[in-house]
Amino acid sequence: MKTLILTVDRDDDLGRKAQIRGPLVGRATCLEAGTALALADPEDSDANAIFAAVSTYDRLKKDGKDVEVAILTGHENVGMKSDDIIAKQLEKVLKEVNPDDIIFVSDGEEDEFIMPIITSRRPIKHLRRVIVRQSKSIESTYYIIIKALKDKKIARRILMPVALIFLAYALSSLIILSIKIGNPSWNLVDPGTFALTIITLTLGLYFLERAYNIIRKTKELIIYSKEAMMEAKVTVFADILAAILLLAGVNFAWEDIQSSTNVITQIILFLHTFVLWFVFAVLIREGGKTLDIWMHRGDYNKKFWIGFLSTLSLGIIIYALLDYILLLMHSISSTSLVPIIMMVVSGVFIASIAMVLHRRIKGVEDENRDMDEDIPENRE
Repeated sequence: MKTLILTVDRDDDLGRKAQIRGPLVGRATCLEAGTALALADPEDSDANAIFAAVSTYDRLKKDGKDVEVAILTGHENVGMKSDDIIAKQLEKVLKEVNPDDIIFVSDGEEDEFIMPIITSRRPIKHLRRVIVRQSKSIESTYYIIIKALKDKKIARRILMPVALIFLAYALSSLIILSIKIGNPSWNLVDPGTFALTIITLTLGLYFLERAYNIIRKTKELIIYSKEAMMEAKVTVFADILAAILLLAGVNFAWEDIQSSTNVITQIILFLHTFVLWFVFAVLIREGGKTLDIWMHRGDYNKKFWIGFLSTLSLGIIIYALLDYILLLMHSISSTSLVPIIMMVVSGVFIASIAMVLHRRIKGVEDENRDMDEDIPENRE
């Protein structure tokens, strides 16, 4: 079993501070790189991670283990760009070393973001975190803060929310001032309350974007939409139509709940109306995707019919259940159970067809798989 001891410089401190490019393989090369980085910036934690990796290599080599040590470097713009570079470097190192597993040496959580990239190629059997002990002579909090703010990564994380608070307060003050100049008698909202509202709204949007990468996903959606329009994909129009149906469903459901004042009845009435529109929207979206595949590839996914029938049957059964609840609550004029029973029976019947279709498709796939496995044996 050969083990690769790996450390990652995700923000490319080696390149920016010591002019050393990755990937680096071998004890002598890694030790030289760690020394160069330590001389360029003695306080950089990546240097400690490199020395820890070399130290781990020496200890395991002394125990007779088959090991190798390597360093991967990313890019100053930490994120997709740096991770793409790291993934390419990792492929080169794995091809050269060909290890069975990896010991990952990390100096913090940021480097550990690339662990999925590593585990998708080789198993990580051990993770070693390197925590640098601060000198006891450093007693000034001011010194620590100043040193931290010189690091661009930390500065962005700390200063961005603070900057947003100041900008939001200044913007809200300017808005109140402009309104006061135009209308001196205006006293609808207290300036402090308005400023606090703007601040919380701004911070909420900022943290939401940080959590879900809304800007990046929006850009990707715009690029995908442009490409889909250029390729005349039906999916785009199906998505738009599905969204319109959902909005229409919400509108009609909202109108239906106006006939009742009971909250529980309003919720059931809303779901009772909206579920049909939701089912239609899902069917149109999935149908558009399937039609797209058929138009561009000349084939379609047979499992579409399973999803189509399953969604349809589930929608009918849920609609019948909500109908029955409204009947018990005397919220609808009908007093007959016959339509409800017919809907349930039809929903179960459609679900049964979907199950039979699923078995047939699975059986055909299993037969094809067995035939593919038999072909090499026949050739031999």
